[in-house]
Amino acid sequence: MINKTEQDIMQNWQGDDMMVSITCVAFNHEDYMHTTLDSFLMQETTFPFEILINDDVSTDSTVEILKEYEQKFPNIVKPVYQTKNQYSQGVNTMAILFPYIKGKYVAFCDGDDYWVDNQKLRIQVEEMETHPEVDLSFHPSYKDVNGDRTEVMAKHANGNRIFTVEHSIMGHGDFAETASMMFTNSLISSLPSWFKTAMPGDYVSEVMGSVRGGSLYIDRIMSVYRSGLDEGWTEGELKKSTEERRQFLNNIDEQLIFLDEYLGGKYHKEFRQVFHNDIYDFITTVNNDMRVKKEMYVQYKSDFSFAEQLKWHCLYKHQNLISLLKSIKDRNNASKPIAVID
Repeated sequence: MINKTEQDIMQNWQGDDMMVSITCVAFNHEDYMHTTLDSFLMQETTFPFEILINDDVSTDSTVEILKEYEQKFPNIVKPVYQTKNQYSQGVNTMAILFPYIKGKYVAFCDGDDYWVDNQKLRIQVEEMETHPEVDLSFHPSYKDVNGDRTEVMAKHANGNRIFTVEHSIMGHGDFAETASMMFTNSLISSLPSWFKTAMPGDYVSEVMGSVRGGSLYIDRIMSVYRSGLDEGWTEGELKKSTEERRQFLNNIDEQLIFLDEYLGGKYHKEFRQVFHNDIYDFITTVNNDMRVKKEMYVQYKSDFSFAEQLKWHCLYKHQNLISLLKSIKDRNNASKPIAVID
């Protein structure tokens, strides 16, 4: 736990109006919760901020950790404890926190990610105050793979700039990393009702946050995304069966259709391209079941270009045969005697 008291953190705060509400979702994050919460509490600001955490009925010691922080920082750390797992009910667990938000701005972070710059909140607030036309700011993040933080995500420019909503749409959730995003509360409070079941909701909020004035990119690495964790959304999807992944694609399509219609069809071309890319990625992924991939190919064949159809027939349609021939070749090579040179 951070070596600070609540008074230490609040001593430079000016005024009573809440400036930032940090929203965090936690589920079985006992190995990461201390780091995540400490990264929030280390923020040095002259304005008040609060930490809202939704625990989705963790079965490890996450709840005990949250209560420990809640007791030490009662005016800052404000957990919400569920009695029934909401994620399994198809609920966007971040949206559960929205009614509790008091801040002018809202900063997102998942319970297994964390921040690495104690000036993050100050910098983002100052930049957004300078650009009142935007509802979203974000910045690059480190990707943590087993403790290795050499890869940088969402490094889009040298220097600050504003990106268009088209960039957010085509990025399909990868353009801005969740732990880097800060929104205006006015945007969060105006999200459509179907956002409560939008999963993952990061993409929807990113697109919606970019509509009014684009998204403000701040060229400073200030957060970390942990990759390869069992609890992560992406990793969890990859472990599912092919049929479950196909259903996930159908859900994504519904989400894109909702967004497309909600925005009046203005970005129809971009949304359909995103779904097209998802479908083609699905049918060209090796570990997806070939029967399902062929069904998907037939269903969406008319949407594929000639080059994509040719690539499918040459490289992917007979993927199982190619894999078998490769394994036979490797086995034969392994059984050959090693030549000895005198």
